[in-house]
Amino acid sequence: MENAPKRNNQSNGSKIPKERKKLHNRIKMLKQAKHKAYSNERKRRCEKMILETEKKIIESKRIERLEKEKQCIESMKENPKVFYAFINKQRSRRIEVGPFKKNGTFIYNGKELGNCLKAEFTSQMNEKTNRENHVQFDEVDEGDLYDIEVTRKKVEDAIDELDENSTAGPDGIPAIFLKKTKKAISRPLALWLRKSLDEGAILDVFKMAYVTPIHKGGSKQKPEQYRPVSLTSHIMKIFERVIKKEIMKHLTKNEMFNKGQHGFVPGRSTQTQLLSHFNDIFDTLAEGKRLDTVYLDFAKAFDKVDHEILLEKVKKHKISGKIGKWIRESLTDRKFKVVVNGCMSDEGEVLSGVPQGTVLAAILFVIMISDIDENVKLCILRSFADDTRVSKKVICNEDRVRMQEDLGSIYDWAKANRMEFNSKKFEQIIHGSTKDASVEPYRSSSEDPITIKTTVKDLGVFSTNDLLFEEHMKKTINSSKVVMGMLLRTFSTREKKPMLTMFNTYIKSKMEYCCIVWSPVSQKWIYELEKIQKSFTSKINGMEELDYHERLKKLNLYSLERRRERFMIIYGWQQLEEKRENVLRLAATKSRRDRRIISPKIPNMANGKRLSRVEKRQIYNCPARKVQRLFNCIPGSIRNLTGVTTDTFKGHLDKWLKTVPDQPRGGGYSERVAAESNSIQHQAAMMRARR
Repeated sequence: MENAPKRNNQSNGSKIPKERKKLHNRIKMLKQAKHKAYSNERKRRCEKMILETEKKIIESKRIERLEKEKQCIESMKENPKVFYAFINKQRSRRIEVGPFKKNGTFIYNGKELGNCLKAEFTSQMNEKTNRENHVQFDEVDEGDLYDIEVTRKKVEDAIDELDENSTAGPDGIPAIFLKKTKKAISRPLALWLRKSLDEGAILDVFKMAYVTPIHKGGSKQKPEQYRPVSLTSHIMKIFERVIKKEIMKHLTKNEMFNKGQHGFVPGRSTQTQLLSHFNDIFDTLAEGKRLDTVYLDFAKAFDKVDHEILLEKVKKHKISGKIGKWIRESLTDRKFKVVVNGCMSDEGEVLSGVPQGTVLAAILFVIMISDIDENVKLCILRSFADDTRVSKKVICNEDRVRMQEDLGSIYDWAKANRMEFNSKKFEQIIHGSTKDASVEPYRSSSEDPITIKTTVKDLGVFSTNDLLFEEHMKKTINSSKVVMGMLLRTFSTREKKPMLTMFNTYIKSKMEYCCIVWSPVSQKWIYELEKIQKSFTSKINGMEELDYHERLKKLNLYSLERRRERFMIIYGWQQLEEKRENVLRLAATKSRRDRRIISPKIPNMANGKRLSRVEKRQIYNCPARKVQRLFNCIPGSIRNLTGVTTDTFKGHLDKWLKTVPDQPRGGGYSERVAAESNSIQHQAAMMRARR
């Protein structure tokens, strides 16, 4: 790898251990000498020389380690593999697969281990269907995507998206070679793709995958405890990227994406799905109802996809002609080999599934489950790829019966499409009052009762029925502490630039994942989260004697609380400007001179009953209302910015935020806050009051 740390060949560290060995041998000889007084003096001199040699060794290793650290940190963002390789080397981790226990004996041989895994991965696939009438793509209707124009520019754009540090696939061509020779090879590759589309033919090596098994927990002696990660040809990925972009344009233009699907859809993400779901919860609470939610779990969803059923849906999405035939060819006669401990298994056949490790896999799976809600009448169904949840507002027991009927429709869909559910992993959670309707578990696809939980892990966020997200914040803090400890133990440098690079790359990103969804309102949790950045920055050279407020200024950093609130303001502005889907359902005043976000008042009565203080507080602290309060407290000149880029808005916002004190609450006297809290809302109010 180009950015990998290199050994300093000029270092004389390798010579020093030889000197030490010679000195030790000399001491042994002196112990056997006849003249004790003379030999003891020589022995003391040798021991002194050994001590000096040991110091040289330690210093040599320290310099070599610092050089490796420097190279590792410099390449951290561009090539994260270097960082993890450095970490693993320090830990001396054993990364071999197996051994596997079979019929009371252990298997150690690499090829036999690979064949065991090949058999396991094949067993997870569906058997091929023997259908008489295969999907035909010859007939082209109006509005179909049947062919594309292949240009050098499209090929070069696809090459740019390759990660240059990616390992070569079965064809042996590394990504870095393709990127370095982009201008020279773009025309031949464009002609190659054009011929492949015209003839509907793809080379066998492009349909081969090298599979690496990744341990997912549990016993390492069982093949079923490993999941496959596929490595495919980079040239094939270039072809697929060119075709995928055209498919995405076609599906977007014709509005063919499932409305409840947030995975692999332009402009959507885990955050948009979570915000949409929690909006449903808070709207339900405001109506005086409860929301029942069931989390479904597919069993090996990507591996179970039936190719013929998938191709039927591809045709229904108005993809035909040469593109349809090329997709069929890319799914046909795929092979794979499992790579284990430097050995390779026998060749296996891919019987079903969207080809993992390929660019088209994600969009093909989205097409596959696009009609999952076709017969769902009364429930809200949302998905992120295969992660699917079903929700319904419940007032009485009849609503529960209707939700069970819709769940039954989804189970029937899975059966008809040869997909399987892992019913043991189904979960159920209830938000809101349980007085009006009974609290009973719904039934899974196997007719077993679904476990009712108070906490569920939803797309990486731990959601609780009290909507406080304390469980998520605890786990985020603990996980961040583990990473922080690992970084500080592994790297000896405490210089500003590498320390901030490590924090931004491996800790801050973890602490800010979907933070708009779970952003805390309790000062206790705001402080507990802030302590992570406070602790890490105190380790930076030159920051030891400064308090946290002074460190933030010196390092030109925002507090974590300030960053979360800044995200919310930007996110709200983007939705008002229609730069993002308005999942928070924000509405602004009609006045152009003083644009503000408005929302309905929190009712005292709903559904014939009085809302409790807890329910009102939950509604008051929902993401949409947090965004509203923060957006409305910034100056009108920034609120009213319209028709500009997001970067322009950020620039104006950051310029104003520099004038707003950022003083998170801390443990020391010097870290106390003059305003009610460090929130932008309270700090800005204090500034206005002082004028």
